[in-house]
Formats: sequence, structure tokens, C-alpha cells
Amino acid sequence: MSVRERNKTRFFLYGSMLMAIALGVYAQDIAYLLYNNLAIPLMVGLSIVTILSILLFLSPPIWASKFNKQNIVPKKEFNIYFGINIIIGIIISAFSLIVWIAWCG
Repeated sequence: MSVRERNKTRFFLYGSMLMAIALGVYAQDIAYLLYNNLAIPLMVGLSIVTILSILLFLSPPIWASKFNKQNIVPKKEFNIYFGINIIIGIIISAFSLIVWIAWCG
């Protein structure tokens, strides 16, 4: 595999993880931004951002395993990425869900 393909894959995997972290941490602020600028109801905006954050944590590992079958991502790097993604994903997603549940109640 070429270096360019590996770099694109790394950018996709780590970029989606960073985007998921940002969406999860700043979900309330983004919901208020959507409400003030686009008149999207707060609960709808918060729900969209929370779901998108969780999906960005869940889908890249699926893609990474597909890439790993094609040996684009080395096995050691895949295991490191997968471990980091699981740990951070559980923490950020739990925080996002707690905030979402607090807004519902």
C-alpha cells in the first residue's frame, strides 16, 4: 500500500474521532447555536448532535476493521486506534447521554 493511502486512512480515522469528541463535548453549545441561528428546537438540536457524535465513534472502527482486512492499516496501529477510540468513546458518549437525559427530565 502506498503512503498516501495510509495517510488518508489515518486522517479519516483520527479526524472522525476528533470530530466526535468535539461534538460530544460541545453538544449543548451547538444545540443553542442551531436554535439561535436556524430556529431548530433545542431538544432536536441536542439529539442530532449527540447521535452524530455516537455514530462517529461507532462507525470508524467498523471501517478500520474493513481497512485492516486489506492491510491498509497495520495491525498494531489498528489495535492502538481501536483501544483509544473505545476508551474515549465510552467516556464522551456517556457524558453526552447524561446531558441529553438531564435535558429530557
